[in-house]
Amino acid sequence: MTPYSAILVEIAIPVLLMLGAERFAVSRFLRTPRQIAWVRNHFWLHPNSISRARYPMGFISVAMLHMDFPRLCFLFFTFWMITDITDGDIARKCDLHTEEGETIDPFSDKLMYSPMLVYMAWLGWLDPVLVGLFLAFDVTGQVSRHFTKIKAANLFGKAKTFLVVVLLIVVGLEWIYGPLPLLGRTIQPLLAICACLAFCSTAFKLIPNYWYANILSLMNLVCGLAGCWVVLSGRPLVYALGLVFLGQFLDLFDGRAAERWGSTPKGELFDDVADGTSFGLTVGLIVAASFSQLWVGLTIGALYLGAVVYRLIRFVVEKRRQGILGGVATFAGLPSPAGALLAGTTCVLIPSQIVNGVLVVTTAVLMISRVPYAHFGRSILPKIPKIVRVLVLGAFLFLLALGIRRDHYIAPLLIAFAAAMSYLLCPLFAARGKKSTAD
Repeated sequence: MTPYSAILVEIAIPVLLMLGAERFAVSRFLRTPRQIAWVRNHFWLHPNSISRARYPMGFISVAMLHMDFPRLCFLFFTFWMITDITDGDIARKCDLHTEEGETIDPFSDKLMYSPMLVYMAWLGWLDPVLVGLFLAFDVTGQVSRHFTKIKAANLFGKAKTFLVVVLLIVVGLEWIYGPLPLLGRTIQPLLAICACLAFCSTAFKLIPNYWYANILSLMNLVCGLAGCWVVLSGRPLVYALGLVFLGQFLDLFDGRAAERWGSTPKGELFDDVADGTSFGLTVGLIVAASFSQLWVGLTIGALYLGAVVYRLIRFVVEKRRQGILGGVATFAGLPSPAGALLAGTTCVLIPSQIVNGVLVVTTAVLMISRVPYAHFGRSILPKIPKIVRVLVLGAFLFLLALGIRRDHYIAPLLIAFAAAMSYLLCPLFAARGKKSTAD
């Protein structure tokens, strides 16, 4: 049996069975008011009790590793991390959310993974410097909850916790089954990403809420400017596209941050400038640099940039004319982040310049069109089951980390291109669905 076959049989299937059993139990036994009342009347099933039960489990996991029971440790650790999903569902469905729980839950997560990180760094599996930075940011973030108004974990904190668990899983698999080149190359990049997310998670707790949206826009703008520098300095275009993708991730949340916590008077204008730089100028330069004849590339790149600028201006003008405050559920025309993803991946991934030109021009036309497109973050993403979102994001980040390690990005580029094409074609499926309903 190959190592990967053994992983499937000994680890992946048992973990999926545990996760499936947990999901079944939560959906099956929290359906009726009577079941919910029963859970509320049993203190040991309350979210805070489950979180407190996790306190010693990270240390017990380390003890299992030290006593040379790695497989048992792996399954034990995974079981208790799955309970982090359970207590959140119980809190929501049974209305047991408390302010104390906003501090207890992330603290229990830290007690789960921190002993494992320290032990693995001590044995040389992880870079001690990166682990030290990660823990310093993580502890600072936890302590900050005692003197700031923000207690609950933010988006960066949740992403950090998820990736730390992925990192420990990868290290655990190498520990059990020996060197796994496909997995092993992702360890240090994942640890570095975790340290960055820990820093962002802590920083966003200490900054006034109304600056959240602007900071996300500023980070998006920096990604765009850095992407322009990458293209103009002659470096590989895929690096610039990676910065654009990071900017898209940030842009996914800045609008919702403004709606939830407010923003500064010029916040919306700042967001448009950031979008125009990342999704317009940077991608326009990527387009221009991807053609062998400079005048062709400049013409198509300028056409694309003009479409992005026109689309952003039209969107703001029409919003103000209609008196719309906040975000919208549907766009008129292809949104600029989606256009950037499609045009950028096309030019980096596809070798045919004719195909590139056709797809980029098509993207530009769709952006200035009136074809209705649902807002991905508000209309599409909430309809996708949470577990599917987590698994897809985890798989993509794993492939991305592997690509960074090997400097080979075909797999994440193919996923991004497929996602962009699916979104581009989604109005056709929506129209067919409406026609079938009418029939």
